[in-house]
Amino acid sequence: MDLLHTRKHFGFIGLGLIGGSVARCIRNEIPDAQISAYNYYETKKHPRLEKALADGVLTDITTDISDVSNWDVIFLCTPVRTNTAYLAKLKPWLRPGCILTDVGSVKGEIYQAVCKEGLDHCFVGGHPMAGTEHIGYEYSFAGLLKDCYYILTPTTSVPDESVRWMQDFVTNVTKSRCVTIDVAEHDEATAGISHAPHIISATLVNAVRARDQKGMYKLLAAGGFRDITRISSSSPEMWKSICLANKEAILDFLKEYTDLLSSMENAIRDGNEKEIEDFFASAKEYRDQLFPAQPDNAK
Repeated sequence: MDLLHTRKHFGFIGLGLIGGSVARCIRNEIPDAQISAYNYYETKKHPRLEKALADGVLTDITTDISDVSNWDVIFLCTPVRTNTAYLAKLKPWLRPGCILTDVGSVKGEIYQAVCKEGLDHCFVGGHPMAGTEHIGYEYSFAGLLKDCYYILTPTTSVPDESVRWMQDFVTNVTKSRCVTIDVAEHDEATAGISHAPHIISATLVNAVRARDQKGMYKLLAAGGFRDITRISSSSPEMWKSICLANKEAILDFLKEYTDLLSSMENAIRDGNEKEIEDFFASAKEYRDQLFPAQPDNAK
């Protein structure tokens, strides 16, 4: 039996956009897998989990946290600080050899909590670099993860076999591009390319909202404003959690960002044509390297 199929029972704590998309990938690529989810409501049905069950993505739903003792792989898919809070609840029930992973975009805080709880022998942090402005299982789809970067941040104590299994899973089940890096490197990078952009986008929306007394801004808002602020429609709860969990890295990046913004403000005030043009030219050069333009007939 190949490494991937040594694990048959997958469990989810939280099943939103990312968790739902991961679960759909499992159902597509390992059709006979048992896929369970934990319903934290306990006394009532969870509508999104019930829909996943009706869709055939889930095999079963449990309200008993001890049932995780049957799970071979556990995916924590709630907001990042909620993921961390679940560690102590899961600890008494984890089976030997279980892989515990998450899909959160901050790794330092949960890594520290994992070590504090003595779970570093089973934790392989995960972060699929994918998403949309929508939230919830109902917007999930397996193709969301195809060709995206899926970052793994294993602890130093986790067995090599568990890391290899996760790398195999990422490549062959989610069809993502697997990258394995250090926790600190992950949080510094995501602060710049993910977390700060959401803050900047929300700041721009709030600034326009404050000025839009007559509704003219809303009337005239078009493609450019829509594209740069699309991510502001994401979950406020999730982004509150991210900002608090990755505070230092975000603050460091925002300081550099505001320094650059202040330099541009001064250049405009002083009428410094060269500095203004160089500012836009530098940004264009780097962005064109990140996302090379494709001719229409090549798309």
